[in-house]
Amino acid sequence: MNARLFAGRGLTLLQAQYWAGSLAAVFAFVACAVSGELGPALLLVFAAAFGLGHVFGQRTYGKGEWAWTVFIIGAFFVLAAEVVLGRLDIVLGACQFAVLLCIHRLWHRRTQRDELLLMLMSLLLLCAGAALSAELTFGFAFLAYSVTATWAMALTHVRFEIEAGRGPAGSAALLQSRRIATPALLGGLAALALMGLIGGAVVFFTFPRVTIGGLRRASRSEQAPGLGDRVDLSRHGTIADDPRVVLRVRLDPDPGRKNLDMHWRARALEVWTGRGWRMHGTGGGAPMRLPPAPLLQRGYGRNRPPVVADIEAVAGFSDGVVLTPEGWPLGVEFKRPLNASGVQPRLLVGSAGDLFYQPVDIGDLHYVVTVNAEEPSLDLLRRRRTRYPPWIAVDLEVPKNLDPRVAALAQQIGGGKDPADAAAAIEQYLSSKLGYTRDLPGEVRDPIADFLFVRKKGHCELFSSAMVLMLRTLGIPARNVTGYYGGQLTTAGYYAVRAGDAHSWVEVYFPGVGFARFDPTPAGERGSQLDSLWANVVLLWDTVQQKWRAFVVDYDLLSQAQAVKRIGALLNEAGRRLSGKAGAAPRLRVALLGILALAGAGLLAFALRRVRLPRSGSRGTRAFLDADQRRALQLWRRARVRLQRSGLEVLPSTTPHEAAQRARSPAVEELASAYTAARWGGASLPAETARALLRRLDAELSH
Repeated sequence: MNARLFAGRGLTLLQAQYWAGSLAAVFAFVACAVSGELGPALLLVFAAAFGLGHVFGQRTYGKGEWAWTVFIIGAFFVLAAEVVLGRLDIVLGACQFAVLLCIHRLWHRRTQRDELLLMLMSLLLLCAGAALSAELTFGFAFLAYSVTATWAMALTHVRFEIEAGRGPAGSAALLQSRRIATPALLGGLAALALMGLIGGAVVFFTFPRVTIGGLRRASRSEQAPGLGDRVDLSRHGTIADDPRVVLRVRLDPDPGRKNLDMHWRARALEVWTGRGWRMHGTGGGAPMRLPPAPLLQRGYGRNRPPVVADIEAVAGFSDGVVLTPEGWPLGVEFKRPLNASGVQPRLLVGSAGDLFYQPVDIGDLHYVVTVNAEEPSLDLLRRRRTRYPPWIAVDLEVPKNLDPRVAALAQQIGGGKDPADAAAAIEQYLSSKLGYTRDLPGEVRDPIADFLFVRKKGHCELFSSAMVLMLRTLGIPARNVTGYYGGQLTTAGYYAVRAGDAHSWVEVYFPGVGFARFDPTPAGERGSQLDSLWANVVLLWDTVQQKWRAFVVDYDLLSQAQAVKRIGALLNEAGRRLSGKAGAAPRLRVALLGILALAGAGLLAFALRRVRLPRSGSRGTRAFLDADQRRALQLWRRARVRLQRSGLEVLPSTTPHEAAQRARSPAVEELASAYTAARWGGASLPAETARALLRRLDAELSH
């Protein structure tokens, strides 16, 4: 940064205008960068261009224009080709090109046209940021941009109006003055920008809202924890207890607990790879209705009301999967603001009963899942047939190279028992005899044997994998299931399921009932254990961001209608109370009249003070000037009186330099220069110097 920026008592007009335009470009770029889609390379390029442009931009101005032009044209065709080939999203490509145009302008700034083009490029970047991400961080960047862009527009106009009116030589003193871009001026402009934002907010909330769906964007191919289509047990390191929120859940009926002990099912992984699990088939699905719950068909659980889960899946974590709470899903309803394209997400049901949706878009997904929460008891699961249908064969496959000790242990614990009792016994053995750790085993020849007989501790995926393989050696069909476990109540009234709640458990098949859930991981170790200051800050941030999305991003025509209805109800209730139809109206009227009287008295006092100000402060604006500036004003007023007495017409609007040109007097020119330097340029004007200037003027006028 230029060291002269902080020299003296403040910014010069030229410095303030230059940095205001730069800051507007920076905050517009931040509005794009908070989406996380620009990539580290473009972030580094912009940062380098911003810093080097301020150091070398003026020296290289006008040099190598052809190189910049060739580069910009080449970048356009490269990005266009990436978009046409389907490798790059068109919105992201347009944003990247806008960033390059803004970088080009940061390096070429001298004329008014250059500054206006920079502001235009900054506005394009802000629009691109709105298309990439409309999260709360974008809102802060937008607020900062509104203030700095207002500074840039006002100061740019003032700078080039001065240059146009006075020319390069005459405007130098004003451009280098540190008494124009004062904190008072910048604060007033910031207040003006905030007033504009308030007016824009009023229009935003009152003008009919329609969300345009023509620029729907595909989701990033980023694998979310708990939702992957495979499990790898040979990883190194430690599983992070990630506090980021992945689901916001409201339950009806509300359990009324601070922490949920609930499983959130994502998908089933049925094929053992030797190092973990993968999905059977492609992992897709077909549009179809949800199959009926077998237990409900037989009357089991009909007397229990269903559980309704209102779920917001946070962007970047849904990955096309519909997460469902414990129980049998009866229905899924997608909630989305109205859009021009009319496209709604479609529910897809996979071969393993997993639920997916298409299309997968950028942004949070809001849906409501209704489930039959009645789960079969152990008594209901006993004495079922052991003749399984052909389609269940994949859940009976035992790897040929499985360590024989695994089968022997399974036989020891569950051999000869009813499948339900065998599953319960293995679940109890694993959860009580083995320890839990988030440390990963790394490369081992057999991760299951290492977990059961060597380390005797592991994470949830090892617990569930061991139980599945042990059950399969007994001829009991089972599969590994991934998702989340838990949920923490927030101050906003919803349960936050975090990335650290990623979990894995087991589903066992029973004829006539379907798959039943078993969880061999110790109950106290399931889900996230993070309760630090940072985790609480993340939850608080998510609460604020959820409010932002509810009241700004997802604000649509339906929300407007509901808001108008609520306002109408409040006004109607207030009218009833004021009219005395609601009981305690007299006290309410007295309180309201008291508030109005106090407000009126405050306004009257403020108006009277404004009226008295010119009389009590005869110096007017001089109260805001320093001693040198006041001395300069006094000097010019006394000089103007002397010039008028000598016969020279000097009006109140005549400037000292205009008077010097008319008088053609060296003494007047010297006095005018001293006045301008002290009044606007920050120069010192001692009292002795002012008196000497007046004496020379008197001496010249007397001849």
